[in-house]
This record gives sequence, structure tokens and C-alpha cells, in this order.
Amino acid sequence: MFGFTAEGFRDLDRQLERLERTMDEDRLRTALRQGAQPIVDEAKRLVRVDTGRLRDSIMAVDDRDGRLYGKLNGGDGVSVYVGPVGSDEDGDVYYARFQEFGTVIMRANPFMRPAIAAKRPEAEALVQSILTQAAMEVLR
Repeated sequence: MFGFTAEGFRDLDRQLERLERTMDEDRLRTALRQGAQPIVDEAKRLVRVDTGRLRDSIMAVDDRDGRLYGKLNGGDGVSVYVGPVGSDEDGDVYYARFQEFGTVIMRANPFMRPAIAAKRPEAEALVQSILTQAAMEVLR
């Protein structure tokens, strides 16, 4: 006959509850914004510059930022947008899509898609590292 005994699940359960309380949406938003920074930097490096307004508008903002048009996600959760951001006060950069995708009279000069393709692994690793560090701090 074979026997099995498991101990320590109460402690694990308490630590997981503590982790859940501590890893709130603000901490997740911060990690996502920080993780998106390599993509932001690469997009700013790649974008074609005339006045600099488009380059300066590229940033990572969370779903609560008032400069965004519409809602980022359809449900609950945390979202971070990476790309050109503008409003009437700081100059709308509607022409970003023309640069990225081109028009019938203008060749495309993509900057966001190549930046995402190049920096996505780095961004994902950075977010994972930030959240892992935060979890380790909570569980100590």
C-alpha cells in the first residue's frame, strides 16, 4: 500500500491571497507601461520626423488616460495603449495612420508595426520581470 501526506497548503493559500490583494490594477498598469517603453523608444526612433509632433506623441498610456479616443478593451481588466496619443489641447496626430499605412498618393512609412515586431520579446520579458519581482517582494 502507498501513502501520501501533503502539508503547508494553508500557508500557500495565505500567500496567494496576499499576492492577489497586493497585485492590484495600478501595479499591473505600471508594469505594462514600463514594459511597453522599449516599443515606444523604437517607434520614436523609426518614425519619419517633420515637425516632431508625431514622434513626441508616441507613448504608452493606460486605459484611464483622457487623451485616448474610445475604450481600449471591451471588458474588465487592465489595458495599455502604445502609439500616438493626442487631443485637441496638445495637437491631434490624425495623420499617424497615413504614415503607418500610406495612402493612394503617399507611400507608407511604418513605425509602429516594425517597433512592435522588433521589441515585443523585450517588452514581454520586462513585464514578466517586473511582475515577478513584485510577487517576490509580497511573498517574502
